[in-house]
Amino acid sequence: MNLSKNQKILLGILHFLPLIGIIAYFYFIFSFVFNNIENLGTHPDEQPQLEFFKAFFAAFIVIILTLLVSIGIKIFDIIHLTRSNKDDKGNKILIWVLLFVFTGIISEIVYYFLEILPEKKENNTSL
Repeated sequence: MNLSKNQKILLGILHFLPLIGIIAYFYFIFSFVFNNIENLGTHPDEQPQLEFFKAFFAAFIVIILTLLVSIGIKIFDIIHLTRSNKDDKGNKILIWVLLFVFTGIISEIVYYFLEILPEKKENNTSL
């Protein structure tokens, strides 16, 4: 699969988005807990404040978008893997797919740097 330099840069950004999304998710959750823990401890009978629902909704949206991007990248990487290794006789495709399934984001980033980013050299033998 031949990709232009701009497409490779865009793919690199997309490969790192799930990692950034997970960090943002934890930020929303921790800021939500630390901002509302004082109110929950002092006034347990009150109704939850609007900030409670805003923070929960923001964290929910971030995790859903992170999951969608992660699934999309996983699908793209598997398609790229199968198209670029059609003639491979070994178990390279199986190993990468298992890595994608069991290690997720880390293996997708490693795949980007090992398989997508480097330029494939064609065998030009001239006489």
